[in-house]
Amino acid sequence: MKYFIPEWDDKVDPSYNFLTDTHSSDHKMDPTSHDVYMWEIFGIDKVPCDGLLVSIATLEGNTKKFSAIKENGIHKFLRLPRSFPLMADCGAFSYIKKEIPPYKTQEVLRLYCDLGFQYGVSIDHLVVPQFLDQKEARLRTTYINGVEAFNLWKKEYRDDFQLIVAVQGETIPEYLDMFENFSLRGITHFGFGGLVRSPTNFIISLIDAIIDKVPKLRNPPEHIHFFGVARCQLLSKYKELETKGIEVSFDSASYLRKAWLSTASSESNYLTPDLSGYSAIRIPLSRTRTKSNKDQEYEEISKKCLHHLRQYENGNLSLEGVLKSLAELNTITHTPPHFLDYYRRTLVDKPWLKCSCPICQKHGIEVVIFRGNNRNRRRGFHNTYVFYNLLHDPNRWTVLCEDAPVPTGVKAITSLEKLKRGKKILLIVGCTKKKLGDTQGICAPAKDMYQGILFKKIREYAEAMGFPYLIISAKYGLVTPDQEICGYNKVLKTRKDVESIRPGVEKALEPYIDKFDTICLIAGDQYRSVVRNMMNKKWCYLKARGIGDMISIVSRAIPRKDHTLDEFFNKEKKMI
Repeated sequence: MKYFIPEWDDKVDPSYNFLTDTHSSDHKMDPTSHDVYMWEIFGIDKVPCDGLLVSIATLEGNTKKFSAIKENGIHKFLRLPRSFPLMADCGAFSYIKKEIPPYKTQEVLRLYCDLGFQYGVSIDHLVVPQFLDQKEARLRTTYINGVEAFNLWKKEYRDDFQLIVAVQGETIPEYLDMFENFSLRGITHFGFGGLVRSPTNFIISLIDAIIDKVPKLRNPPEHIHFFGVARCQLLSKYKELETKGIEVSFDSASYLRKAWLSTASSESNYLTPDLSGYSAIRIPLSRTRTKSNKDQEYEEISKKCLHHLRQYENGNLSLEGVLKSLAELNTITHTPPHFLDYYRRTLVDKPWLKCSCPICQKHGIEVVIFRGNNRNRRRGFHNTYVFYNLLHDPNRWTVLCEDAPVPTGVKAITSLEKLKRGKKILLIVGCTKKKLGDTQGICAPAKDMYQGILFKKIREYAEAMGFPYLIISAKYGLVTPDQEICGYNKVLKTRKDVESIRPGVEKALEPYIDKFDTICLIAGDQYRSVVRNMMNKKWCYLKARGIGDMISIVSRAIPRKDHTLDEFFNKEKKMI
């Protein structure tokens, strides 16, 4: 399978001075020609991706860049050999709010050809919840554009690039219907879009449906690309598609962008081979990133922190010494004190010393410092390297990533209408990232600690129906609603996280099993993995397209109060 990365000018100054935090003179004169891409750092033979995905909408947003690409071709502009695979699409998210795409098939295919792309995608239109009233029109637009592009490509561009025909849908039957209709017209190269916001179990079900459909097609697909989904839980499914003789590719920049978009509490700015990850150490590049007006003091403390980090790496300063400096900086920048716990773990483990990528080998501790493009983007290159290595080691997929299969007899339900008041029903729910607080100093009953919208809706539903419920906590295991717990930041991210709490949850849950006729799990896939060994035919779980859908299902199930009756009793009380 092939991994493509979206191209968004991800470049760094190769001569950046980390000690003084200054750009090179060559960068200042001409960053476009001087700054380097990831493939120029790793080398084209070792770059951790198999191709790039380029959006025409993004290119049009930079007039100077677009002109240079038109003049020289896309490969020459990106300083890539002509053999390196480049795919282009129109960037459907850029016109998601428009009724019709702002592109014409003839123009787009001509552009793909002139710029030198190996792959070009037909014009599609995303089907999204906020525009469901336009769903049929958007599906029709995608289909008509796909057919038009294929007919024109066969006639004029077959020898210039490979056309990828985009497939859209909201439901699995809609995706399959468009896929099959395209196939009947002789189309063999497809791109499934609109899946970025879909839950993993929906995509897995879609791939299973595609696998079932393939033997029935007169023209079996040769290539399927999945836009925006590089989740490791899907890798085994992609591989299964390949066993059917279908070339599979996918794209995503999520691992690259975790370097600077992930929060400190997620501990995924710097990824490790087991995908557990670490928080980067936040030292803002300038006072404009802080809430402090003490410019002089800030500059002095930030420089001291950087110096102390380098001393620590070289063994010339203790861990507590560097943490003391970082605590001073946190005060100036109004950073929560508990961030030091994340920094401590990063500094104790020194993960950069265990990495063989050229980024870590050359720049050492600078890679885990959250400070400006030249550190953050290099850390993103490192993350991409980690994911790419995982992609090429199938033995690790099951251990690290794969969701647990649903045990035989366990029912998947799409509504809560069959759970009747008065029955012996137990709800199992998941914890939430949003809490009253995330430090040990803030404690409360679990039902009050968790503040996520889904949890609040489930609590309201359970209390209205009279159903007892238990909560799976990423830190505490299984807790009751009234059990007092303290704030924390731990989340269930990897198989390792799941396995760490599974034994305790199983032991705590065991006494409840025989007391109830039905046990319903209303939580995500990772929580299902925690209890999978306990699940049997009396269990069911709520199946939804994502947290938003799950919130909607639970909200609809909450019994409505009879306001008319309430008003009557209130009036009676006043009269008395």
